[in-house]
Formats: sequence, C-alpha cells, structure tokens
Amino acid sequence: MVNDFKQYFIAHDQPIYENPSPGNKAGGITTLEDKSLGCTQKAGSSVVVDVLRYGERLKTPGLNLLSAPGNDAVATSALAGAGCHMVLFSTGRGTPYGGFVPTVKIATNSELAAKKKHWIDFDAGQLIHGKAMPQLLEEFIDTIVEFANGKQTATSVTTSANWRSSKAA
Repeated sequence: MVNDFKQYFIAHDQPIYENPSPGNKAGGITTLEDKSLGCTQKAGSSVVVDVLRYGERLKTPGLNLLSAPGNDAVATSALAGAGCHMVLFSTGRGTPYGGFVPTVKIATNSELAAKKKHWIDFDAGQLIHGKAMPQLLEEFIDTIVEFANGKQTATSVTTSANWRSSKAA
C-alpha cells in the first residue's frame, strides 16, 4: 500500500517524504513504513478483513485497512468517503484539524490536553499519571458513545464558532 502511493507521488512529480511530518520525525518515526506500521498497531489485535483502495466504500464488517496518504485532511476525508461515521484521531502534538465527520481528538499526553482544551476531546495521558487502565478505558468508551449520540467534538464546536464569527464580520 505504501509503495502504491510512493509511485503515485513520483508519477506526479510530488515530494514523497514530507510525510512522516516533522512532528512524527521528532517523535522517532523516520519513514512512511514506520508511520504505517504505527497506524496498524493502533488497530489492536483484530484480524484484517479487507484492504480498501482510495475512494472505495466499506463493504465488510470488521477491521479494514484503507490505502490513503498520511496527510490528516486527506486521510480523514478518505475515511469519510469509505463510509466512516466517526474518526478517532490520536495526537501527541495537538494538530487543530477536525474533519467533516466527527473527529474525536485523543491527546497522548496530559500536558497537551491541558494546553489545547479547545482541540482535545479526551486525555489518554491520564494513564501515565496513575489512572487505572480499566477506569480510563471505561471513560474513553463513554466519551465515544457520547459523540456517537450527537455530542459535538471540540473541533466541531471551535470550527462552528469561528465560522459564525467570520460570517458576522
């Protein structure tokens, strides 16, 4: 999958290695392959049931991999196009991106969650500060259910407020 997109970028005279991003590189991810493996590891231990091409709709229940570039906006748009109703987006640096489907921002550290409250929906960094995994997992699932039931994500609220204020100007 990674090589397909490398060839696509080469064929269109586009730079390949702007991804991983500088933030990824600062965190130790040095190649597209590293970044892709990290994404796959976040899926847990489920069996992969299908691999979707870019723009292809989801047709098989279960864990599907989607062949898409690693850019936040492009990747989450591809997920939405495949039929995804919600994106769980982990971040260690605090990208402000929020997609046009609910994009739940999960901070990997509590410092980021405190600093970027208007972007972050869940602080997973609580684990290293002593919160027990079963309790944190229950809170995380409850948070996901709230968003699935219609609660707006932090970036949805911020984007909506910014749009309203720009319309008034």
